[in-house]
Amino acid sequence: MTISMKHKHTQSSAWHLKGLLALLAFCSASLTSWAQLSESKTYYIKSSVSGQVMSNGSSGKAGENIKLEDVSDYSYGQKWKLRSTGNANEYAIVSAGFSSMALDANPSKGYYLLQWNYSATSDNEKFVIEAVDGKADTYTITWAGDKSRRIAENSKAELYVNTTAATSTEAQFVFEETSEQQMPEAEEWENETIFGVNKLPGHATFMPYASTAKLQADKARYDYPWVDPTGAEWMSLNGVWNLKWGTNILARPREDFYGDEVDATSWDTISVPSCLEMKGYGKPYYINDQYPFADNSPYITMQSGCENSVASYRRNFTLPEGWTDKRVVLHFDGIYSAAYVWVNGKYVGYTEESNNDAEFDLSNVVREGENNVSVQVIRFSDGSYLEDQDMWRMSGIHRDVYLYATPKAYVADHVINSELSSDFASADVTVRLSMNNDATQPVQKKVRIRLLNSQGEVKAESTNDVSLDASETEHVEDFSLGSIDGVQLWSAEQPNLYTIEVAQMTANGQEEMAFATKYGFRKIENKNGRIYLNGQRVYFRGVNTQDTHPVHGRSIDVQTMLRDVTMMKQANINTVRTSHYPRQAKMNAMFDYYGLYVMDEADIECHYNWYYSHATITNADSWKAQFLDRTERMVLRDRNHPSIIFWSLGNESGTGSNMQATYDLVKSIDSERPVHYEGATRERASYTDLYSVMYPTVTNAANDAKSNRDKKPYFMCEYAHSMGNATGNLKEYWDAIIGSTYGIGGCIWDWVDQSIYDAADIKRNYLTEKGYPKYRSGYDYPGPAQGNFVNNGIITANRAWSPKLSEVKSVFQQVAFGYSSSKKMVTLTNNFNFSNLSQYKLAYALLADGVEVKTDTLAIPSALPGQKTTVELPLSTLADDGKEYLLNLYVVLANDASWAQAGYPIAQQQYTLRTRAAHLPAVSVPADAEALTITKNRTNTEVGNSKFSVTLNTNSNQLQGWKYDGTMIIGAVSQAFSYDNFRWVENDESNGNTLKSSNGVSSRTLLQEPTLDATTGAVKFSVQENGSYCNTRYDYTVYPDGTLDLASTYTTQTSTNLRRIGTRLALASSFDTIRYYARGPWENYVDRCQGTPLGRYTSTASDFFTAYSRPQSCGNRQDLRDFTIKDNRTGLSLYVQTEGKVSFSVLPYEDATIASKRHCWELSKSRVILHLDYYQQGLGNGSCGSPSPTTLSKYLCPQGTFTNKVRFRPFSKNEQTGISQTTLDASSSYSVVVADGRVLCTGSIPANTFLTVYDLGGSVVARTSTTVATSQLSTSIATSPSGTYLVKVGKTTYKVVK
Repeated sequence: MTISMKHKHTQSSAWHLKGLLALLAFCSASLTSWAQLSESKTYYIKSSVSGQVMSNGSSGKAGENIKLEDVSDYSYGQKWKLRSTGNANEYAIVSAGFSSMALDANPSKGYYLLQWNYSATSDNEKFVIEAVDGKADTYTITWAGDKSRRIAENSKAELYVNTTAATSTEAQFVFEETSEQQMPEAEEWENETIFGVNKLPGHATFMPYASTAKLQADKARYDYPWVDPTGAEWMSLNGVWNLKWGTNILARPREDFYGDEVDATSWDTISVPSCLEMKGYGKPYYINDQYPFADNSPYITMQSGCENSVASYRRNFTLPEGWTDKRVVLHFDGIYSAAYVWVNGKYVGYTEESNNDAEFDLSNVVREGENNVSVQVIRFSDGSYLEDQDMWRMSGIHRDVYLYATPKAYVADHVINSELSSDFASADVTVRLSMNNDATQPVQKKVRIRLLNSQGEVKAESTNDVSLDASETEHVEDFSLGSIDGVQLWSAEQPNLYTIEVAQMTANGQEEMAFATKYGFRKIENKNGRIYLNGQRVYFRGVNTQDTHPVHGRSIDVQTMLRDVTMMKQANINTVRTSHYPRQAKMNAMFDYYGLYVMDEADIECHYNWYYSHATITNADSWKAQFLDRTERMVLRDRNHPSIIFWSLGNESGTGSNMQATYDLVKSIDSERPVHYEGATRERASYTDLYSVMYPTVTNAANDAKSNRDKKPYFMCEYAHSMGNATGNLKEYWDAIIGSTYGIGGCIWDWVDQSIYDAADIKRNYLTEKGYPKYRSGYDYPGPAQGNFVNNGIITANRAWSPKLSEVKSVFQQVAFGYSSSKKMVTLTNNFNFSNLSQYKLAYALLADGVEVKTDTLAIPSALPGQKTTVELPLSTLADDGKEYLLNLYVVLANDASWAQAGYPIAQQQYTLRTRAAHLPAVSVPADAEALTITKNRTNTEVGNSKFSVTLNTNSNQLQGWKYDGTMIIGAVSQAFSYDNFRWVENDESNGNTLKSSNGVSSRTLLQEPTLDATTGAVKFSVQENGSYCNTRYDYTVYPDGTLDLASTYTTQTSTNLRRIGTRLALASSFDTIRYYARGPWENYVDRCQGTPLGRYTSTASDFFTAYSRPQSCGNRQDLRDFTIKDNRTGLSLYVQTEGKVSFSVLPYEDATIASKRHCWELSKSRVILHLDYYQQGLGNGSCGSPSPTTLSKYLCPQGTFTNKVRFRPFSKNEQTGISQTTLDASSSYSVVVADGRVLCTGSIPANTFLTVYDLGGSVVARTSTTVATSQLSTSIATSPSGTYLVKVGKTTYKVVK
């Protein structure tokens, strides 16, 4: 109990009281403070106005406002201590509960009183404390930096450092001595030295069976180690658990929850694995580099708006028959973030380390028949200080839970090693086994180890007798399998796997346990500043990944894992960084099987503590054991996986002795694999084997890849920040890496958006709104949220292929093309490390004005890595027909692979064999066309005839009307042609796009009034727009047949924030169906167009809109030749041709409207917006990095004067126009839509027509055909994720959205 100074005076002795009365009677001077302030004492600092005391709200966070509160025994932020600066009466006022925090005058941000990291040299934290005459224990607190300012309380009971007079009561505070601050006695979850109780040591993953026969009989698991076993000594505890959940940690359930006889049938139920917040228990937080709690390790004091919680799980299980005499182990793949475990009412242990395995021996607590297990999970613990990754903060049993059983004496761990010969043709293989004996008596065992190839043939075998004394709880035994000739090496390109079988037997040879591990032979070398695999220099074309799912949160299921891995393979990605924590062992097995190089990263990131509190944790001895344990468990579990090429010590945790210790530990366990830590490179520490950087500019990447200070392999651990419409100039990064002295590659940030659905929407199955997934981001939940920064994926959360991924696939392709038109010869260069090009085929397509006229697939002759080969194409001489001819080349799989079907394209290139005409042809007006008239009134000039009209508003000098055959194309000035600069793309600026929506147009002048040309019968007029971004001249020519030519001349006025050089036109929302000849079929930009060939495609305005997690400008198509857009309400079509450079987009929303919303599902359609740009700035990668890797200068809008021409020809349904049949009819035969999970094609479909559905990567999703003429073809894509697909019907390609 706290006793105040006032109470102490009341209880003073009689003589003290008499002395006081005497002093009052005879002293003529004013009273001064009774007690001398002391650094050894602890004080309440109490307001003279309200009597409340200064408090930091029990927060240890720098920047926390200081407030006034009533005294509370439960607060840790109301007591203060003084630290003298050495000057008279000058002190720093330091929190007694959070000794790293001191009061700060905060002169840079308005002088409101706050706390900041204590520094003896900080002038902001120095205060002169002077006694107030006549008032006991009362002082003014003046800022030493400005003696006119002192701490004072304002009328709202807020504390400021202002100019209130010292004589004012508001500036006077009582320093009341109190007891020392007692922080609560730490439980395990607030004690950094306790991160596990009774946890079993880390070891390699294995699944025990009773015999080799049962092991091999489970063929699905044997071949694919991520599959749940059948017939193993294993029991899943996934499924339905009972649950109690609350936010009062101190009052959490105890024995009434874990007791053996507790009846949990009335509790809530929850599926495991899962994240509590995705089930509606608490809110997810996205706060990136912040903590949801005060940075006062190891204690957890939640930030305003955030709360800690406790989830008490319980379920029953029946122990499998025969397990009572065995060692029974409870295994957790992962729990966020701390958990206590009981079985049958008995305490089993405790665990932290959310993404590491945790195992407990249950042998002494389980019983025959019915059992129960209880797990109490605390959301935030001391371990959360090391889990400050860029991710959603969620909690719960988020990974698999199961039991397994072994004999009492058992193989506990196995380490496989191989030494390859210098020519990589043979390998010496050894296996080191660790055996444990829990039987407390001598045991004799036999152990047999076999090596089998992929066909199941035994290539080597070794059997040893193993003896363990009663006191020998652990025994290590080495097994040699000798030299293996003709080994097939493992690589990402050729992931050849062998199987190591381990069988444990009794002394007389009776099998009692068996397990298998997949193993690949490969040698990693770090030499001369490069990384070599099996003697070949390897480039790591990688991505960073997260465990994330829009429905399950951080609980990722097997099908999603497989989808990720196969999509990566299809996109030519060969490397995964497990940012920033180890993946489940089953996913490592996928990496081994499908072939991906892996940087396995420890679950360590104390970002906030590093960046804002100077890495106190990374340097603290009390944290060292936890650093070591997290890293060691990762290495011990994963070291047998051939896919693991690098170990990584963690992410963004600064430097310090704990990182040095983990590096040394890893090297002591595994000396072969390189160790990565970007923080060491950043702060010039020695404990990294790579020169690792984040978000370099292309120039910096080129310089460091060529020569870096450490002469180490140069690795971009994070680059090309892919937030929203992004991933520009990826090719330039790889131009800098390939062939450089030290460059080895990098990992794009990151693979997949972390968008989630809200738990309430999941429960009511309300997952879409207005046709878009109803995703949520950081904006939508409490805490110091960092908005949409959670969504930086190349692909969207639902794993649909994206335009960004198509660019990655193209840049990462490892076949280079050359073509000789005269010889009709294709040259292919093999840039693979281990693959012969003969395992692929060459497919080609010849296009005339974008339409396929010839296709074929040819064999590719042998070409080893680094070699070239040629293939002659059976092409005829091009017809002299004035058409543009293109040649599309594809290298495709000759046979099915594990990750794609035969025919899947792994590389592509397009060549122009004949360019299009430089100019549009003259308009040929029919002889019987009705002549044009010009009609003027006070405000308008109308040009037209009985078929159509174009109306110029002579006040605004813009078109206010354009009507054809009764259909209004433009009905208001707001729809008219006008210069447009605005686009909103998150990636344009590192701190978010701040460009104003104004296009800077200040005036419009009519340069030439509508005038009839007597020779052509056309009417011409010209308008000049001037503005701050660009001056634009529009020259209009209106022809009697309704054709409108718009010649645009753009003269730039600035380079600052010039995003577009182009024109905008608004159409009615019923203009929707689009058939175009441009780069496609997905959006592309000047610096992101490697994977978008010229061709003819069919789409809609809605499909042009790319549904990024946060809506933003999108949909651009480069190199437009022509397009047709149809008004689906009236049947009117607008045929558009171009001359010169034009890119275009057709979107169902205004860009300013798009920019104003945080979610696509908040958008409402009004008009269709047509952009016709001469140039649009590239995308770059500006959303993260310092200096920001923004758009390269060569992709910025150019400066000068530029021209293009766009020709518009409206025509009604069934109107005879003479427009090219190639342009219109071939693409307008069918209607292709997606409805109820099926692709439906309707129209006059001839016999022998094939309909094929592709994802944007080129994988065949579905296929159907008809042998007879029909009006309908359909096929199901119900099992494919939402997203964009290509549908090829005959020779026509349609773009659809599911």
